[in-house]
Amino acid sequence: MRRSPFRSGWRRVGAAVGWIAASSALLGNAAAQVAPVVLPHAAGQQALAVRIDAGGLTARACPAAAACAPDGGKALAVPPEVAPLLGGARVVPVTLADGKRLAKIEAPVAATPAGAAATALGAGGGSWVMLLAAPLAGKGTEPVVLWSGWTGVSTGEHGEGRSDAVVVEPLGSGSRVLVGQLRDDVTICGRPALVGASEVDPRTMTLLKGASFQNLPLEERRAASKVAAERREPDAAAPAFRLLRPTAASSAVGKRFAEIADGDPKTAWSEGKVGAGRGEFVSLSSADEVGITGLGLRIKPTEGVEGGAAPRTLFVATPDRLFQVSLPEDAWLKETAGYEVKLPEEIRASCIAVVLDEAYAPRGAPAGAGDRGAPSGPEVRVTIAEITARTAFDGQGPAVLVGALAGGGERARAAAALLARSGPEAVEAAIAGYDKLDPAGRQLAAGVIDTAPCAVQIPFFTARLASGAAAAPPRRTSRIAPPEPDPELHHARDRIRRCGRAAAPALAEIVKGGAAAARVAAARELALVAPAEAIPALLDALAGARGATRRELRAALALAARSERAASVVEEEVQLDRLRARPEEAQLDLLRALGPSLGRVKGGGAAFQALASAASAPFERRYLLQAPAAALARAGEAPAEAYLRASLRKDADAHVRLRAAEVAADVPALAPDLLAAASDPEVRVREAAIVALSRAASAGGKLPAGAPAALAARLASDPWTFIRGSAALAIGAMPATPAGDRALVGALADRSPEVRRNALDGLGAHRAVAHIEAVRDRAEDKEEDVEVRARAILALGAMCDASSVDLWTRLALQAKAPMGERDQRLGSAALAALGAVHPADLPARLKPLLDKDTPHGLRETARAALSAPPQCRR
Repeated sequence: MRRSPFRSGWRRVGAAVGWIAASSALLGNAAAQVAPVVLPHAAGQQALAVRIDAGGLTARACPAAAACAPDGGKALAVPPEVAPLLGGARVVPVTLADGKRLAKIEAPVAATPAGAAATALGAGGGSWVMLLAAPLAGKGTEPVVLWSGWTGVSTGEHGEGRSDAVVVEPLGSGSRVLVGQLRDDVTICGRPALVGASEVDPRTMTLLKGASFQNLPLEERRAASKVAAERREPDAAAPAFRLLRPTAASSAVGKRFAEIADGDPKTAWSEGKVGAGRGEFVSLSSADEVGITGLGLRIKPTEGVEGGAAPRTLFVATPDRLFQVSLPEDAWLKETAGYEVKLPEEIRASCIAVVLDEAYAPRGAPAGAGDRGAPSGPEVRVTIAEITARTAFDGQGPAVLVGALAGGGERARAAAALLARSGPEAVEAAIAGYDKLDPAGRQLAAGVIDTAPCAVQIPFFTARLASGAAAAPPRRTSRIAPPEPDPELHHARDRIRRCGRAAAPALAEIVKGGAAAARVAAARELALVAPAEAIPALLDALAGARGATRRELRAALALAARSERAASVVEEEVQLDRLRARPEEAQLDLLRALGPSLGRVKGGGAAFQALASAASAPFERRYLLQAPAAALARAGEAPAEAYLRASLRKDADAHVRLRAAEVAADVPALAPDLLAAASDPEVRVREAAIVALSRAASAGGKLPAGAPAALAARLASDPWTFIRGSAALAIGAMPATPAGDRALVGALADRSPEVRRNALDGLGAHRAVAHIEAVRDRAEDKEEDVEVRARAILALGAMCDASSVDLWTRLALQAKAPMGERDQRLGSAALAALGAVHPADLPARLKPLLDKDTPHGLRETARAALSAPPQCRR
């Protein structure tokens, strides 16, 4: 592509600036310019003298017969941030087409040392520009400021940036001066374009709005490929698909630029500038997957346009190509004529722009109205009714193009791009033909369906979700890696989530009556995208569900119920009249689904009481109510606390007592009841109570005064090993007491290694140095279980036992060439203990372990010990 008239980044107006720079060079270096610049008088205009110095900007207008100097002239105000830039400013004389003159004063930020102004504008800066002229003869003596402001300074977000620009366009005699905007979002397929331009009118020396400007550089226009349009009579049939979509226009009457490619011959795009509209353009998006062999044009809309005119020549631009198209006749005189433009080669581009050039004069227009660049009255509107792209798929219907998606090759991708840009009929065809395609074709068809509104997408993608979930293998809990996700199923979920709440009715229907796997998949999505709508739908579905399906539906209900978006619906559902209308199992599921948030739900306590107070409640209800009771008890609901206490102490079924013990750990008021349950005749209840006490102690909860003694009794005498082990863990989690530590020391003689390990962990956590000899005995006993010895070493490290440092060093070094797993485990424990105690000579002790011949894992463990912060005072 030839160079644009604008430099990269749109910071300068290139062709004009290049011409101005040449003129500026004749005047001398800007910074060295001391002598004033004088613009001689012209026909009908006074002379102008301009001087820039340390004092600022001075200008004076002079009668035609007088010599002109800036002395005694007017001091022109400039913004405060511009004053430091004037040392590098330049004055460039510009001669207009009729001989009148103006001065373009430019103060670039880059020409000044870094300072306040440069900092404010940022690096790379831009320029402050003033257009200054002498008044017309007889119009006073004050210099006329036509425009001033910053050029090349972009404002706005990336992709929406705008900057002002001043263009000086050379003509056959003199120049045009325009002021407009450069916009990131309005380009000629990437070429910067001046829009919203105003032109200096030499007749009045004012800026006139509505000027047009040929943004395509002259060099590129001269190099454009020449193409002649051919008339088709009657109008050539439009393709079944509209590839081109208008995205922006330099101007448009009524802002209706989209009508150039809407497929309706009654509508049209008309440029909205004064004159023949040279340079006015419409940019259209395309799909670079689709090869374009030609273009179809219709110039005059069937309903006409007031003041309409036909283009004589126009340009078709892509990001890297330019074609000049000439029409063979004044198309405005041909009511139904269509024109075909056969391109010299197939093009593929994501953008195509139509740029006006010469135009035919409309009937009755003033002489010269259609001449190149000649202004005419505002009634002249160069118009194009319709432009369409010609492709290899012309004449093929939607069903044929859907069939072409198979295989996913280049032709398939082109067909998909056409379908994706072709509206509801194409989407319907893609949906209808989806199941007949291979996987690659289905993927492309799904992309076409993605372009449809959610109302169209949802029935299709929810059906795919249901069928895909039903066909998927059941989820397994084994350690085997799960299979790769089904791409179709994944895509369906993604589109459903994008549509959000709009998918709720369709998902609810599947939850209500689909196959088991489909109901589960739809329930998950419904809970995510529309939790408020999911609550009643899932409660209805739970009434008849069983087994794994019921569990999955209940999990989806829990997900939905905990969403803030569903809070009002949850409150409605727990109201007694609404709750009692549902089956008891659904009532229980709702309370359980709310989990810890139940205590924050208005009416939650009353709903619980309605279920808990029923006479002769069956086992299942009593068991399932324990977790909701705990949630309400934590929120201060006294009836729920009483219910949980009664379950823990009095329920006849051990399973209910066990469940009550499990959930009571987070209810501080029930600690005494848990302590009592630690002596329950049922072993599993005892275990649950002791574990709950341990959890409470670890969380910093205050336990009853008799807890250490009661747990010590369990540790000393309970016949079950796991109870004794749990008791040791619980005592270790509590604050240290002499009685508790004695109980842990006594457990070092327990026949179970598990109990001994837990006891050592507790002594280490308590830093029970009073019993250090007993712990050291376990660490040094070579007949002891290896894990017990390792736990003893760790406990000694926590107790800061400096006397064991040599033992730990030997064990650590033995791990470098281990005789078995025993040496490895003891070595790692010894390194951890050494890191905690951190003797002063630790680097020397561990130096052999840092050698390259040390196993990598052991070497890294040694490094970790060396870098660990000391936990003991030396």
